[in-house]
Amino acid sequence: MIKPRRVPFYRGFLWIYEGFQLVFKSPFGWMKTMSLWFGFSLLCSLVMVIGPILFSILLPILFAGLMVGCRTIDQGRSLQASHLFAGFLNQPARLIRLGGVNLLGEVLLTLILTLWGGQQMDALQHLTLDGNGNLDQLQVLLGQLTPLFIVLSLIQILLLMMGWFAPALLVFSNMSTAQALALSGQACALNTLPFLAYSLGMGALLVVFITTAFAVPLLGGILFMIAVPTIVAAVYASYQDIFRDVLDLEDSRWTRVE
Repeated sequence: MIKPRRVPFYRGFLWIYEGFQLVFKSPFGWMKTMSLWFGFSLLCSLVMVIGPILFSILLPILFAGLMVGCRTIDQGRSLQASHLFAGFLNQPARLIRLGGVNLLGEVLLTLILTLWGGQQMDALQHLTLDGNGNLDQLQVLLGQLTPLFIVLSLIQILLLMMGWFAPALLVFSNMSTAQALALSGQACALNTLPFLAYSLGMGALLVVFITTAFAVPLLGGILFMIAVPTIVAAVYASYQDIFRDVLDLEDSRWTRVE
């Protein structure tokens, strides 16, 4: 039975460092793969209604492919753009079900926001755009919306925990979607401290990148193409760290997508 292990606090910082290593071992591979990713994202955003739904459903498949690509780099080979679609070759049905869970989560968050705080959000928008509202009205609305924001944040954190390791677990092992979601949530809950370290480290790094991009606009695109792959590769690094004892369960054929 696959079980996650608890790792020390400082490992969260090392996930970022190890992610950097994976990026710089195959920079041109990441550039091609991320360009393809962003192109697909843009295409989906241009297709009303169906596009965003399709992207949400296929996101776990694409992310699982990136996990396969990270394993390929880890084994001394180069990342290829074709790795982005490696999830279609292994457990596609389970990964699509995971995408369905993502979509249901988005629908749930939207319903809660609309049914619980729809009127307050409209009033807040009108108040901020009008410019004639007083501070007391603003404070009342924010007080009414605070419980909603807390609930939405908790649900988003729960969904993030359940989905963090799920694509890697599905593409590297033979478990069901429900098992992967539960195991991912368990692993994240067990390693709250290293995830806190990761959040602090990645947040500080992104602040530096954004500040540098504003100061030197020409570097903005380069830094963006470094930051996004690093976030993806750090997910793989955290998976490798927390599930190290079961990494031999992976079928290496899924890393041979050239």
